[in-house]
Amino acid sequence: MRVPITSRPEWLARRKFDVTASAIGALFACHPYVSPLRLFIEKQGLIDLPEQPDSGPLRRGRILESAVAAAVAEQRPDWRLEKCQEYFRDDALGLGASPDFIIHGDARGRGVLQTKTTVPSVFEREWQLDEDGQVKPPRWIVLQAATEAMLTEAAFSAIGCLIIDPFQLPLVVIEFARDPAIEQEIRVRVAGFWKDIEAGREPDVDYGADRALLAALMPREEPITIDLSADNEVIAGLIERRDLKARIKADEQRCSEIETMVMSRMGTAGVAVVPEFSISWKVQHRKGYTVEPSDPRVLSIRNKREAA
Repeated sequence: MRVPITSRPEWLARRKFDVTASAIGALFACHPYVSPLRLFIEKQGLIDLPEQPDSGPLRRGRILESAVAAAVAEQRPDWRLEKCQEYFRDDALGLGASPDFIIHGDARGRGVLQTKTTVPSVFEREWQLDEDGQVKPPRWIVLQAATEAMLTEAAFSAIGCLIIDPFQLPLVVIEFARDPAIEQEIRVRVAGFWKDIEAGREPDVDYGADRALLAALMPREEPITIDLSADNEVIAGLIERRDLKARIKADEQRCSEIETMVMSRMGTAGVAVVPEFSISWKVQHRKGYTVEPSDPRVLSIRNKREAA
């Protein structure tokens, strides 16, 4: 099924009822922005979660999408890029995708292009080289491209990544043939996801990714007390947290001592020259501001031994 995209609100409304290519990595626990639990809660539809903020990387990618396409067209003049204006959907599976661009003019047939932007440090850390020395995108992006190729029945997919460098704009284009094994795994995981939704089998909490999600799901406390004295994971975690806090406190104290030592050396000097470091100690004006009142839940953990 393919539906023309006439407006962004309509496009967002259609995506609400599908697992989309942009979030498929959550089903493989490799998405940097969408955890398995968040995807489950969103698609379950029982609770309206607050929209995720338009973060710097997401906003950058949205604004520079056409710039990436221009760079790809410059590097691949044989391709004719057409902005995708349709939403592709597998009705039976509940899977949807909207590629950024459709590729025409390639001997293999029609392709799809996914545009990405990143910065040099992130590219070096996350876009690794495979055993043949070829650039290997993060897995969630590969899965996104594979899903888009599958739903559009394209002959191949491509990822164009523009590296935002202050002195140049290098572009990396990676092409992928259709992979039946990956596509079958995507189908299996999406089908399993909707079965879990139907059965109410909620994924485990990702302690690294789901803190804000849990705060949104449980914004108010109830007048009850829960006994966690037999929960070994909680006990071990709190002991580790206590030790980490003590180490952090000692480290922060030492950092403060070093900063004070530098201040004593500088005296009234505004700038200090030190190899490998840029140091200044200047007056900075800060504008006054007011903060609107709010009532957030605040997690407070105190060590009883320290309080005694």
